[in-house]
Order: sequence, then C-alpha cells, then structure tokens
Amino acid sequence: MRILLIDHGCCDHPHTRVHRLREGLEAAGCTVAVCGPSTVYGFDEQPPGMHGIHLHDVAAASREFLAAVRDGRSEVFLDAVARVPSRLLGLARETARQRIAEAADDVFPEAIFVFHAGILTDLAVETGAPVVVHVTPADLAVAAARPSLQRLVSAAIGSSDRVIGADGPTAATLIDWLGNDDDARARCDTWPIDDSAAARIADACQRALARRRGDPA
Repeated sequence: MRILLIDHGCCDHPHTRVHRLREGLEAAGCTVAVCGPSTVYGFDEQPPGMHGIHLHDVAAASREFLAAVRDGRSEVFLDAVARVPSRLLGLARETARQRIAEAADDVFPEAIFVFHAGILTDLAVETGAPVVVHVTPADLAVAAARPSLQRLVSAAIGSSDRVIGADGPTAATLIDWLGNDDDARARCDTWPIDDSAAARIADACQRALARRRGDPA
C-alpha cells in the first residue's frame, strides 16, 4: 500500500517519530513517503520519499512562531499556530500546500495519515486521497482557542475518511462532531501513537481506502 505520512512536528530524517513509524510500515511492505516541517531548505537535496516543509523563512516574521518551528515538537508548533497573525498563517499554509501537493504527486498515495488535527489536515484532504487523521486532546484545545482554526479543523475532520482519537474522551468528542450516528461511530477508533503504531496506521489506511471505494465494512 502507498501511504503518505504528514506530521505537524519536525520530520527531519532519520531520527524523528515519523521516520521510525515509516520504517515499521516499510518493513510490512508499504511504500511510504513523509511530509512535514523540516530544517532542510526546500531546494536542498533530501532523502528519497522525504518532502520537507521549510517554514523558517516564513515564520521569521513572528518571534513566537519561529521559536516553535525551531523547537520541532508538534504540540509547540500547534500551540503557536493559535496565536499567529492570519496573514502569516496564510503564508505558512501556502508553503505547506505546495509541498503536500508535490508529495502526493510523487507517491500517488492510496491513503494519507495525518498526525494531529491542525493546519495541515485540510491540505491533505485537498489532495483528494483518502485521509486518516489522528487527534489528541491538545489538538482540540488549541483549535478551541481560535474560532477560525476550529472551523478549519472541524471541516477537515468531517472530510476525513477515518478519524482516530488518542483517548476515549477525545474519540467521544470526535463522534459528536461527526454527527453521533452509526456512520460516525464506524469512522472512529481509539488508540495512541507510539513506536509500535505502524500496524495500526496501516490498518486505518486500509479502512479509509475501503470506505472511499464503498467496500462493505
């Protein structure tokens, strides 16, 4: 299966979370590409299958946003996004949009798995591929702090083919967002991201693809 992994945290090769999971997926026979924030400039050579989003130049207009980009942790990045001026956020999203589109064109994914519900989730949906999004409690708290971001995140989650809550309360909230009906419950699952999550990611992507094809559950 061809899978594109998108993370809101630093995706530098090879010692970040997304690459550890990529290795697990590739060991299971999947073809995997990675896209997300990176310290590597866009015009510099990157490892095969790596599509870094270099946001440092855009983020330089905001001391807080630049510090978050440099920090590399997804929770720090997402928290800063809630306070970034709209114009700057738009520039960052346009930079990300181009790289995600390039990554999708390169790997032609059968499914996209997005770590966190944030400003990259709807850009994954825009590619037209089936999308799985993994949502943490912090993602929902950050979105709630900015109404425009909550609308963006809520729409992206609603358009995703499979939605994973990191814990029970998060999954329950997501089911409510999706309409609290049989379809919403069928689309949702609950499990954390850890170093053994590769098999669960592959299964979620298979289920998203099956849903998009209209295969029976």
